[in-house]
Amino acid sequence: MKTDAKFGDLLFEKTVIGLALCKMNGDLVDVNTAYAKLLGRSVEETLSLNYWQITPKKYEPEEALRLNELKSKGHYGPYEKEYIHKDGHMVPVRLSGQLIEIEGQQYIWSSAEDITDRVKAEKQIKQLNKKLEALSFQDGLTGVFNRRKLDQDLSIEWNRAIRQRMPLTLIMIDIDFFKQYNDFYGHIKGDEALKQVAQALSHMTQRASEITCRYGGEEFVLLLPDTNQSQAQQIAQKILEAVQNLNIAHQKSTVSEVLTISVGSCTFVPTQAMQSSELFQCADQQLYLAKQSGRNQYQAKSENTVDNQAGLLNF
Repeated sequence: MKTDAKFGDLLFEKTVIGLALCKMNGDLVDVNTAYAKLLGRSVEETLSLNYWQITPKKYEPEEALRLNELKSKGHYGPYEKEYIHKDGHMVPVRLSGQLIEIEGQQYIWSSAEDITDRVKAEKQIKQLNKKLEALSFQDGLTGVFNRRKLDQDLSIEWNRAIRQRMPLTLIMIDIDFFKQYNDFYGHIKGDEALKQVAQALSHMTQRASEITCRYGGEEFVLLLPDTNQSQAQQIAQKILEAVQNLNIAHQKSTVSEVLTISVGSCTFVPTQAMQSSELFQCADQQLYLAKQSGRNQYQAKSENTVDNQAGLLNF
């Protein structure tokens, strides 16, 4: 029996899992070195503490539930929480416990595993996944959002606009005579022009819910929640001016000596009977009208009017 006791004491002291015995009120009766190490303390220091002194207050409601679980089932866990280290930082741990009786008195016998490395690894994976998700929504050339992001956000904002009965604007942009630009100046210059235009457009989407996307080739889209037709027209005019002010020479354009764009804007206050594809079709029709009307201009429409609004830059 003495040998068994010594063997048990050896296991208690040498195991890498923190072990603790405490009274029902939280007073620590016995702990091993691994448990004290979790807290950055010696065994003697740890035994002078109460369980509640090493538990952050935010866990008190959960701990009360665990205590009730222990009393009703005789055990609790495993579950995860944090301990307060001697230097003040939080130590993530995985806890399990059971109710035992010694000389007619109830105690809690618990094990605590340091999961710091696992939590750090999970955090790094989460951050990496977030970065990968962000990259999956980004156009590789221009750095603005891509069509995948547009599809996702359009669905979200369309449904939100229906619920809140607010306007939703979609603006389509096409660079005028871009094929001729590429043919004359080369694709390297063409890519640089796309980047400059994308950056100019991205300055028009300032709110968190607003996005600038490259839709494909030389086409871009702005999604503008809670933006009415009047506001959309102002933005369309600013877009025309912003691209003009880039002063990108375009000798093969028939409308200007510099690179210009055509813009189609459409504003809906969506209803359940409507589809988001209708907003796209409307904006695309306005873009087509802007091109047919001479390019280097915007055409705008809302669901509440059959009258088109046009804006033209003169050089």
